[in-house]
Amino acid sequence: MRRKSRTRTGDMSTLHVLRAGLIAGIVACLLAASAPAAAPVVEESIAPAQISIGESAQLRIKSSGSDVQPPALPVVPGLEFRVVEQLQGVEIIHGATLATTTTVVRVTPQVAGTFIIPQIAAKSQPLMLRVNPANVGGGPSVATPGISAGTGVGGGGIHMTEDGSAFVKLSADRREVYVGESVPIAIELGVRPGAVSSLNGLPALTGNDFTLNNLSRPPDRQETFIDGMPFVLLTWHTVLAPVKPGNFSLTVEVPLTVRLSTRPKREAQLEDQLGDPFMQRRFGATVKKDIKARSPPLDLAVSALPTEDQPPEFSGAVGTFKISSDISSAAAAAGDPLTLRMHVTGEGNFDRVDSTMLEHVEHWKTYPPTSSFKPSDAIGLKGEKIFEQPVVASIPGAQWLPAVTFAYFDPAARRYETVRTAPLSVTISPSAADTAPTAPKTASGIGVAGISLAALHPDRAAPGAFARSLMPLYLQPRFLALPTLLTLMLTWFRLRGRGDESFRAPLRDRRRSQAARRTLAQMEDAARAGDNARFFALARRTLQETLAVRWQMTPEQVTTEELDARLDRDEDGEEIRRLFALADEAEYAGQGLTGTDLSRWTHIVHRGTLERAP
Repeated sequence: MRRKSRTRTGDMSTLHVLRAGLIAGIVACLLAASAPAAAPVVEESIAPAQISIGESAQLRIKSSGSDVQPPALPVVPGLEFRVVEQLQGVEIIHGATLATTTTVVRVTPQVAGTFIIPQIAAKSQPLMLRVNPANVGGGPSVATPGISAGTGVGGGGIHMTEDGSAFVKLSADRREVYVGESVPIAIELGVRPGAVSSLNGLPALTGNDFTLNNLSRPPDRQETFIDGMPFVLLTWHTVLAPVKPGNFSLTVEVPLTVRLSTRPKREAQLEDQLGDPFMQRRFGATVKKDIKARSPPLDLAVSALPTEDQPPEFSGAVGTFKISSDISSAAAAAGDPLTLRMHVTGEGNFDRVDSTMLEHVEHWKTYPPTSSFKPSDAIGLKGEKIFEQPVVASIPGAQWLPAVTFAYFDPAARRYETVRTAPLSVTISPSAADTAPTAPKTASGIGVAGISLAALHPDRAAPGAFARSLMPLYLQPRFLALPTLLTLMLTWFRLRGRGDESFRAPLRDRRRSQAARRTLAQMEDAARAGDNARFFALARRTLQETLAVRWQMTPEQVTTEELDARLDRDEDGEEIRRLFALADEAEYAGQGLTGTDLSRWTHIVHRGTLERAP
């Protein structure tokens, strides 16, 4: 009896243990099912960490966890990323089994430099890849994404300032261009944070043989590393146009204020490597100094436009263009004005896109056109120029406006192109004056209400029926003495009340204004005669005389250097600089001047002489 009781007690203990284990397993499964999925773990590595141009490195991105998503490839200017393989695996971490996916990415550099590959996940770390120039050992290279360390399209690589705080680089798409061709350029300024205190002005060309459009604003901004040091890269885009043929070497200067350390050079270099250079320059022993960062020279070969096969309609446009035309209304009455529009779209130097449109069209009266430009990019290289010409039909009926012709020089094809629009049909109805009823006339020449129609004819006016003279009273001789007397009295009072000198000053201003108007009339005569060189010579001389009075110097001293130093970088200042450059160009190119050029540049000279006069 006692043995049997012991056996039954042991069975009960085993049953309790099994039951407890089963309950614990169920609870564990429920907790595992209700617990959130573990966040994936991402690890990154790159090998080798230093290569040369022409070689590639492998970027490995390993993702571990239950919810693995395909990694997004980083974007680094100057590096190309391409997935070449994906590997699946399993890892046991702290007793837990996790699936892993390893993505193998081939990294191919396009330029030399030191690149920072950003982190893929929040808890991963950025990676550094150093790329040396081709056939160069593992020494450090001074380069950055988008900036060549050697000679290239931009020419000359980069040149650091003496203290290593900044550099400027000028790059162009083409090195052989034509006179008047728009050349897109990029101006890159690299500044070291903490070392450069301020930017004191916009980049400026050092030569006067090119016209420069406004810089894109604001500049593109990028943070990068050069030889392990952080730099901020600012990039402006614009276009320039050469005004005369020849071989030129262009440079760009940027005014800066830098902080120079007063510590010995060897000590400063060591501290820069061991500490934070920004904090050292901010709170350390430094002095401020104004400098000009200068870019390496950019060589351009400028060819003159060919004179052979030059169309008579050519006005100087260089680029690739298309044209179309339309009319404000397809129906009008005789004598009513219509607007003929020509649209020029494309890419090139739109400052030189010009046209007289239609002249001397039978049964039509035409007027000089006006123009407006709508850019489609930030630098004005692409866009649309619209010419609007008023036209008036002289007779009713079905009329035609002939095709409009436009000629330009294609620098890629190296030849002149002439394009034409389609003729436009317009229906002209008789005017109201042509259809108005005429008054009935009797045999005796008596019209309506007994008024003699013959007496109304200007050649048959009866003597004494009208005034003896059609001259206004204030111009007749007996009234001329009164305004003369009033003028003398006013002059006497002004001389006594304000002094001789205060009276002579307005007279000098009046004479200067009259001289400016005479010069404007001479410019119009030169434009009508097609004398381009004389037109721009008069325009430049007029502005020289006006600015010379304002700046207290002789007109000969008002040069392009003085303009750069004294005029603001606003729209008026840039227009005056461009006019001076075109005056130089007119001596070389000899292109004919058109009506639109006259209206634009004459307005600029008029505004410059009358508004800028002291």
